[in-house]
Amino acid sequence: MSTPVSKPDYLSYLHGFRGIAILAIIGAHAWSVLGSFGAQQNNPDYIWLYSSTETLFHGSTLFFALISGILYSRVLRGKSWGTFFKNKAANVILPYALLTVLLTALSWPQYLEYGKANGITFFFPEELSKNLVFGQVQTHLWYIPVLTVLFLSTPLLALLLKPGRGIGLLLLGVMPLVVSRTPFPQLLSWQTIAFFLGAYAVGMYLGDGLEAMLALVRRHLSALLALLAAFTAVNFLLFRWEYVASGFTSLHQSVVYSQKMLAAVLILFALHAHEARLPKALMTLGTYAFSLYFLHFTFIWLLCEVFVKQVPDAGMLSITLAGFAIYALCIVFSLLLSMAIRKLLGRYSRYLIGT
Repeated sequence: MSTPVSKPDYLSYLHGFRGIAILAIIGAHAWSVLGSFGAQQNNPDYIWLYSSTETLFHGSTLFFALISGILYSRVLRGKSWGTFFKNKAANVILPYALLTVLLTALSWPQYLEYGKANGITFFFPEELSKNLVFGQVQTHLWYIPVLTVLFLSTPLLALLLKPGRGIGLLLLGVMPLVVSRTPFPQLLSWQTIAFFLGAYAVGMYLGDGLEAMLALVRRHLSALLALLAAFTAVNFLLFRWEYVASGFTSLHQSVVYSQKMLAAVLILFALHAHEARLPKALMTLGTYAFSLYFLHFTFIWLLCEVFVKQVPDAGMLSITLAGFAIYALCIVFSLLLSMAIRKLLGRYSRYLIGT
């Protein structure tokens, strides 16, 4: 790895990739939450829809970890650690903490109702502490504690950016092929942290030589596309066969990791090739990516609940169309709310919603 040279702080194609990443993450939740509400009952063909959406979207949070690593090498490297941690605390940890407090408070009546029915006494400070540490007040928030560990590990990983040490980042980058993330409901674990640390390390490595990586992709584009197609096909079959992705090393999670890392570099290549013509809508999604991440799950949950109540015996066509509608409406509602908060609070909105 080379000594950092002057590099632009803003890369429009990387910003566009952030927009694609949040679209994929929301897609992962739109159909999976719909399924958790019972949409798959009495629909034996639901497995085909599930396999397709999971193949496309499952594991897309890896994109966020990769982007964070790239941004460190391209933008924050060379700045003081005080600046680095202040930036992350203000734009990621603080919005997460405020959202967790709000959601815990709003759901407190449900805590009390469950406790009364099961003879359990809940204490607000204790439950709030658990939600903050483990990201469990809403399903998707598990990633923020993981990301916090990645941020805390950055000073050590940065030592591997020095000349001659880049191989260390690459070795960490293959670790997820051996150490698999743990599946739902135990989303947060040391295995999961190691899994995403690999993607973060790859991002740091690529960020130090992004242009060289893009040139390498150009030279081997056909082979990389064929490899991505192969991993995608295997991923689909493993979902279709309902392969249980468990254990310290899961074949399925290794395939997911390989597929998403390959997809990431190819998406970056495509966005870079069309950098001057990237859609404004995609760039807007990139700008609001973190606020969309924080807000989208509530809208998905509410929309799924409405659909299942209104159409309790929906067939496959209705479920498929509902998934697309929930996906689109969730993006629109989350984006409109994010824009409204930003307009109301100005630059202080980042402390509340991350944007």
